[in-house]
Amino acid sequence: MVFRKTLLALLALAFLLGCGKPEEPKKEAEHGTDKHAEEKGRHGDEQTGIITLSPEATQHAAIKTEALSLRPLSVGYAFTGKVSVNETRLAHVGPRIPGRAVEIFVNPGGHVTKGQPLAVIDSPELGEAQSQYLKAKTAFEIAGKSYERAKIVLEGKVISTGEFQKREGEYLLTRTELKTTEDRLHLFGMTEKEISAIGKEHTINSTVAIYSPISGTVIERHLTLGEVVEPVKPLFTVADLSNLWVIADIPETDISKIEKGQTVAIAVSAYPEKVFSGKLGYISEVIAAETRSVKVRAEVENPKGMLKPEMFATVKISISEREKVLAVPESALQREGDKTIVFIEQSYGKFEKRIIEIGPRFDGHRRVISGVKEGDKIVVKGAFTLKSEGQKADLAE
Repeated sequence: MVFRKTLLALLALAFLLGCGKPEEPKKEAEHGTDKHAEEKGRHGDEQTGIITLSPEATQHAAIKTEALSLRPLSVGYAFTGKVSVNETRLAHVGPRIPGRAVEIFVNPGGHVTKGQPLAVIDSPELGEAQSQYLKAKTAFEIAGKSYERAKIVLEGKVISTGEFQKREGEYLLTRTELKTTEDRLHLFGMTEKEISAIGKEHTINSTVAIYSPISGTVIERHLTLGEVVEPVKPLFTVADLSNLWVIADIPETDISKIEKGQTVAIAVSAYPEKVFSGKLGYISEVIAAETRSVKVRAEVENPKGMLKPEMFATVKISISEREKVLAVPESALQREGDKTIVFIEQSYGKFEKRIIEIGPRFDGHRRVISGVKEGDKIVVKGAFTLKSEGQKADLAE
């Protein structure tokens, strides 16, 4: 009986040991499967970010690459300023003679050309000056005829030399008086054509036009119909707004960073996406005691009239430092979630997606902190196409 129980115990132990041994190969098999999957995963990660295009697709995408290189670092400085009229292209227009306004041809905002009449003034003083001109012209014509006859008869010794000299003196005197009265009419604003018409028609016209001395826009008008005006009062302000000034205040500590001839970027709040280019033409020699700043002036072209006088502006000056840094063109940058990526050409039609860290912007580039190195052939045109191809591949997987 005891022998039988011992035999059963041995058989049970052998069964248990026999059932446990196959477990080890299974575990190894499972372990081997995990290892293979891990190696496969690593292999797949190595291929992640590689985009391959056919020669036809590469040509169709018009991809352009550029080797990364070190660039001089430009540091930008921004100063507050204001748009102003270019005073070399500004005219205050007023009458040259007292009178009363009888006609007005322009209003503020109107464009005028050089020589265009702005208004007409009726002046009794002008009428008197024209009357004196007609008298002087008549006296000159009579004295001229007498002088010509005297020259003829002098040759025949019909008149004495003294009489001839008298007539010659009268001729020269009347010519001088005529010139004086004519110059006075010019000073009153009459043109050569208008003065000539008075002499031909022998009529007096007490009205005179006020003409614009420059082409531009009427920005001010201080005249109403029937108003009595004096020469001391400007009636119109005309400005050529196609070229303006931007005046900025530069702190004393930043004076060493600016110089005449520098190109500046000008921004105004009315056009946040637009940058206007100007050039520094003037730096004041005097520092304002109250603000400890110096005024600078930049000229900026304004052919479309987008800039308006009195607009507040920001004047940005970029200065190149001696330091050179690795920089990537902004056209090469693409966003993928919260990451910035670029594409590196490994060979024709084969591109690698690379995550990079970028720094400040300057001259259309961004400073590179990490992710690429000097000499890498980076895609600067067609990067969006490569990004789209990569996204298609991810969706297919």
